[in-house]
Amino acid sequence: MLVLRKVPRGGSRLSAGLTAAETTTALAIAHTAAGGELPSGGWLLAVAATVYGAAGLVLRGRAPLRVAVPALVGVQVLLHAWLVALTVEHAGHAAHEAVGGVLGLSWSMLAAHVLAGAVTALALALRRRAVAVLLSWRVQPRLAVPLRTAPVVEASRVLVARLLAAVAPTRGPPVAARATA
Repeated sequence: MLVLRKVPRGGSRLSAGLTAAETTTALAIAHTAAGGELPSGGWLLAVAATVYGAAGLVLRGRAPLRVAVPALVGVQVLLHAWLVALTVEHAGHAAHEAVGGVLGLSWSMLAAHVLAGAVTALALALRRRAVAVLLSWRVQPRLAVPLRTAPVVEASRVLVARLLAAVAPTRGPPVAARATA
C-alpha cells in the first residue's frame, strides 16, 4: 500500500556522513589524478564537514536534485580552488603561475572535478531514492478488525429458555392446575 505523508527522514545524518566521505574521496582522487596536490588532513576534514552540511540539506529533501546537481559540479570547482589555495602556501603569484591556468584549473583538472561532481550527484540521487523506497516498504500495521463470531450467547439463551419452560414454576401465582382425579 502506498502511503503519502511527510515523515522525518531517518538516517539522514548517516547518509550525509557517507556522502561527505564519498565527495571528499572523489575530490581527492580527481585532484591528484589531474596532477594536483592535496593539503593536510585537517583541511580535508574541513572540506568533509562543509560537504556534510550541504548533503544534509539535499538528503532531507530541502534542496531538489535539479538544483543540487549543477551546484555539486560547481562546488567541486570551488573546492578545487580551495585546495589550490591551501596547497600553495603564501608563495605569491609565481606559485599560481607555476600551477597553470586560473587557480591551476587546466582542462584535465576541470574534467576530473566535473566527473567527481557528477559521481557525487549520482550517489546522492541513488541514496535519496533508496531512502524513499525503504520508507514506502515499511510494514504497515493491520487495523484491528473485530472477528465475527457465531451468536453463542443467543443459542445459550434459547437453550436455557427451553429448559425453564419444561420445569413447573415453583413461585408465583398458581398455573391452571391440571385435573387430577
